[in-house]
Amino acid sequence: MKPSTKTLSTLGVMAIVAVAVLVAKTQTANLNVPSVVPVQTAAAGAAAPAAATHPKRKLLFFMNPNGIPCQTQWGILNNVADSLLKVADVVYIKTTEPADYPKFETFGIRGLPSLVITDENGRELSRFSPGIQPADAVLAALTK
Repeated sequence: MKPSTKTLSTLGVMAIVAVAVLVAKTQTANLNVPSVVPVQTAAAGAAAPAAATHPKRKLLFFMNPNGIPCQTQWGILNNVADSLLKVADVVYIKTTEPADYPKFETFGIRGLPSLVITDENGRELSRFSPGIQPADAVLAALTK
């Protein structure tokens, strides 16, 4: 029995989707997004940095590590990591970590990437609309 054109077309689409999924998994398999960006501390006896105008804040980065928009936002934040670490601790909250799911619900996150600024006790101070945010806007919001 000869397969119909419709059957061949459906199989072709399924093959393309399967290849796309494999390529995406291969490209993101080596993406190493840390759970928490370590805070650099002054060495013993070193001069203390100038006092901040506010206690250190947290930047909660709600993300899907396999999603292109989230990878783009991660790259933007990584490019300004030195400046960022001076004003905030960055906490990555991932869709791929079941332990992180309650945090998505607590903060009402429905779109990714999402950035939320909290005080040192976890109280929300501000948030960005879901989507990719420029580095200067993130840094400005953290230093308000």
